[in-house]
Amino acid sequence: MIANFLKVIWKYIDILCFLAALGFIIWGCFLINQVAGLMSIGVAFILVGLATEYLSSPPK
Repeated sequence: MIANFLKVIWKYIDILCFLAALGFIIWGCFLINQVAGLMSIGVAFILVGLATEYLSSPPK
């Protein structure tokens, strides 16, 4: 059971690390000030949106 769980996690580890990195960057920007935090959320939404469009598009 654990081996199957690790196989599933391994498939998505890049995405998990990307989202965790964005979360920590946003947290750090909020520690600077609220405006920087809100701007970092906007940039994160743009990056996640672009990534999902790229991943959902059919391969050429």
